[in-house]
Amino acid sequence: MLVHRVYDELIRRMIIPWLDREDYYYGRDSRTALRDGLLRCRHVVFFVTLGMMDYRRGWCPMELAYSDLLQSNLVHAGGPLLNYELPLFFLDRTHPDLPRTAWDALRDRGRFHHPSDGDPLTWAVDQIVAFLHREQDLALDMAKVLVPGPQVYDALAGRPGLVDRISKFDPGPIP
Repeated sequence: MLVHRVYDELIRRMIIPWLDREDYYYGRDSRTALRDGLLRCRHVVFFVTLGMMDYRRGWCPMELAYSDLLQSNLVHAGGPLLNYELPLFFLDRTHPDLPRTAWDALRDRGRFHHPSDGDPLTWAVDQIVAFLHREQDLALDMAKVLVPGPQVYDALAGRPGLVDRISKFDPGPIP
């Protein structure tokens, strides 16, 4: 399965992925375990395929709902602090079923694999790595213009781990 191969390749490249089937805490309520796993992640990558779109209910839409809530919380008056979601589409942008799914909302932020892009594994890993680098660059650019002072410290005091989350390529889990 492509997702497992991408997971293994990211580990090989020393990027720490989380995959619900691999890193799932058994014995806990499933929804709580899923929520906690997503909260520990810096980004969520969705592999949107025809098969995934067939599941109109279940885990994939729940993951999307949780990640949308997290993305909403990473927005401030001047724009997003970071992009939490990276949708990778493995179907045509104009597929007639896409507008009838929750995944259509991610179309403009997503990347679409085309057969001319080559091997899906290489393409997906390259998209993820490029996304992580873009987000890191955005965070570092924001840090250059941020003037430390009481207002900044007060704003960050209630958000432990946020600076690391938006400025490090591979931050640790949020406390």
